[in-house]
Formats: sequence, structure tokens, C-alpha cells
Amino acid sequence: MKTPIEVLSVTDESGKKWKHKITRPGNVVNIRIGDAEKYVTGKQTYIISYRLENAILFFDDHDELYWNVTGNYWKAPIKEASANVTLSIKNKSQNLLAACYTGAYGSRRSECGFVTYENSVEFFTKKNLNIGEGFTIAFGWDKGLISPPSSWKKFLWTIGIKENWIFIFPVFSLLFMINLWYKRGRDPRVRQSVTVMYEPPKYHNRPLSPAEAGTLIDEKLDPRDITSTIVGLAVKGYIKIEETKKEGLIVDSTDYYLSKVKEPDDNLSLFEMEMMKDIFHGSLPGTFVSDMKNKFYTNLELLKDTLYGELVRKGYFLRSPDNIRKFYLKAGIIIIVFGVFFTSALLSSHSIGKSVLAWVIAGLPILGFSRVMPAKTKAGSSAYMDILGFQEFMNRAEKDRLERMGDKNLFSKFLPYAIALDVADNWAKAFEGIYQEPPQWYVSPGGFRTFNPYSFSHSLSSVTSSLSSAMFSSPRGTGISGGGGFGGGGSSGGGFGGSGGGSW
Repeated sequence: MKTPIEVLSVTDESGKKWKHKITRPGNVVNIRIGDAEKYVTGKQTYIISYRLENAILFFDDHDELYWNVTGNYWKAPIKEASANVTLSIKNKSQNLLAACYTGAYGSRRSECGFVTYENSVEFFTKKNLNIGEGFTIAFGWDKGLISPPSSWKKFLWTIGIKENWIFIFPVFSLLFMINLWYKRGRDPRVRQSVTVMYEPPKYHNRPLSPAEAGTLIDEKLDPRDITSTIVGLAVKGYIKIEETKKEGLIVDSTDYYLSKVKEPDDNLSLFEMEMMKDIFHGSLPGTFVSDMKNKFYTNLELLKDTLYGELVRKGYFLRSPDNIRKFYLKAGIIIIVFGVFFTSALLSSHSIGKSVLAWVIAGLPILGFSRVMPAKTKAGSSAYMDILGFQEFMNRAEKDRLERMGDKNLFSKFLPYAIALDVADNWAKAFEGIYQEPPQWYVSPGGFRTFNPYSFSHSLSSVTSSLSSAMFSSPRGTGISGGGGFGGGGSSGGGFGGSGGGSW
């Protein structure tokens, strides 16, 4: 276990403070007294006051202070050394134990003595201490005068909490965020298991849009949610997707032309209406997907706000998930910046590195938990479970079930949801041999000689990939027993304390 030490003051015999600097390389405390640029002459007195913990040894029959008074690393001889140890609590039995040792590290010499008083012992050397020699004392008393430390205190000493007190903040930060997530970041549990659903959940008798369904799954707007919305607009007859070929010097390239078929109306969600506005800029009859590169990204923030706003308005979230994530991200960054640039300035120089590290670690739980802090309402959790059930249906759709449903438009109708929920291939594969009519909303250069839903799904993945690439692209830059001081365990250099000295 560590022995926390706190230097209180360094003064002369009159109480005048000496200029000093404290450093802590490893497990050593260095006290540099005076000024490296100034020399002193004559006799100088330095009184160092300090407080320490965990310096008492607790044995079965006694307690003991085993202390290295001078240390064994001085580069100058010591003419004499003494130590006076006083118990602040009166020892009624008067059973005080004492021993002392001198010499090099490990020496059992006792060229020293002691005088025992009522409640104290005075130790002193009898001969000079040469370079590398030290003076160690052992002072014991009856059990019960001092209460042993608790297990918790021992634990704090073991991890060095006194000198590493600033690391309390990361622990507090982590525990705080766990508690906060448990109270505010978890979704309400509405039912135990997922029930298969054969259509998307509805709000006031209107199905949720593919983007809303996708966002309820992972609480963020993904490229899939954007592209599924465009396919959904095409399925509903608002736009048409035309595959085009552009001749190149070596190979031809494929581009896609989005043409407006009809103006947006009240049958669309606010998000879908905003999407059409951003694609066609209000009045354009159409646009190539490639032309949206490095341009469309400027609309993404507004699109996110619109979508999250709709989900909040419908009661699926109390607040925008994006705003909640941003709040905790900002809080984590503020904690780190404040700790590094302000708190460090208040600490001594040896603690600056620890301060920076501690505050960075304290900010990490807040940054990490930002992703999981958005929470749905009960209505949002219920819709989420319904979407999982709908996703299960599309992922495991069987031909017999699809044929019995008797909807010839079923494939196209739910294809945008399959894209948003990442089950498009399985959804299309289930329609092989059932759905053979090519969609009117997609135009291929050579037309469709035969139509295969699964092959079409693969072709459509190229469309969605091109859309994602263009829409999300942006320009660059933007003693008495062994082990103590008595009996067979004592020696010079043993015990707590000890040090050495040198010049600046």
C-alpha cells in the first residue's frame, strides 16, 4: 500500500517561509529548497512540516511506527540525527517499546540510543553517519490506542487515492452517466417479444414513412433512410428514376436522372415534401444524381431536423435524438476543456499531467454515453416493436403467404421499407416467380425483357449507392515480531520514510 504524504510548509527557525518546489518522480517526494540561481552560506535551518498516512504497522500484540529518519541516500555525512516521537493519546499501561539502527541499508548496527518518557521516546545517534548510511527507529505501544484503518481506507491507500484524488472525477462521471442512462436513456419496455406484422405501423391511420421506420430502429438518420425515401417517392408516383449511360474515353459510366412526375401534396409527410424540394429546388423538372455531388449535403441538417421533429410531434420521442446526442457531446467536450485549461492551472506543477489525464478520462463516459442517451416514449417503443415485427415479415417472407395476400403491388409497395430496414435482398428473393411486372417508376436503358425481382434489387442497390455517395459527399476542407522494527525484522534503511539529499 502507498503512504500518502502532504508537505505543509518549509520554514526557517523564525517561521519565515523558504521558497521550495515539490516533485514526485515515481514513489518519491522531492523537496527542492531555495533557488537554483542563488548560493547560501553559513548555517541554514530548514523546518519541513508534513502530514502522512498509512505509516503505522498493526501487529497481533502491538502497534508500531517503523521509520527511516534520515534515509540512506545523502551525498554528505551527517554529524548527528535525532527524532522525538510522541503519542497524542496517553498510554495507560506505560508499555512503550523502542529500538534503533544505523549504518548502510540492511545494517543491524545500533550506534544509537533512546530515552523513554511517559508518552514519548527520544531517539539519537551516537556516532557520525557516513555517506550512504542512515538512521532508522522503531517505536511500539499497546494495542487499542490507535484504531486500525478500515478496509475501505486500505483500498484507497492501495490505489493511491490521496495523491490521485483527481481521478475521483472519472469514476464519478462514469457512475453518474450509468445512473442517468438507467433513468433517462432506456426505452420503456412495452412487451417481451416481437410479433410478426404484415404492414408498417400507422399514426392516425397513415403508415409511418420508410425513413421514420428506419430512424426508430437506430435513432439516427442513415443514408439508407434517405435513399429509401427517394425510392418511396418513386413508388408513390411523385418521381421517376431513369438509368442513363454516359460515354467515356475508355468505359461508359452509369448515372441516374430523377424527374418530377407531380408536385408534392398533403399525402406526403413533411420529410418527404422537404426531400422533393431539396432534390428539385422547387421548380426544376429533374436532375442527375451526379449533379447533387458536393451540393446536396447542405440540406442534410434541415432534413434531419424535419424528420426528428416529426417523430417528436407524433410522440415517439420527447426530444430530438440528435439534439440529445449533441448536448452530451458538448458536455463531454466542455468537461475536458474546462478540466485541462482551468483546473490544471490551480494545481502544483507535478499534478498537471495527472489533471489533464483525469479530466480527459472524465469526459469520455459522457462522450460515449451520448450515443445511447436518446430514449423513446412508450408510443415510440411500441412502434419500434411493430417495426421489428414488420422487418421480420419481410426478412422471412414465404411465397405461399405472399400469394395469399393477393396484392400485385406488394413488392414495390414495401420495397422502400425493405431498403430502410436493410432486408431488400431477402424481400426481393421471396417474389421470384411471383412478381414479373417491371415497375413503372424505374426506367432502364434497354428496358426489361424479363423481370426478376431479385436481379432488380441488385440493380436498385447501385442506384441507392450512387444516391448515398452523391448526397452525403462534401468538398474537402470544409521489532517484536518479524517484519517490523523489533526482533529479527529491523535494520537501517527499513521502515517508512527515508530519503536522500543533494544540490540543485
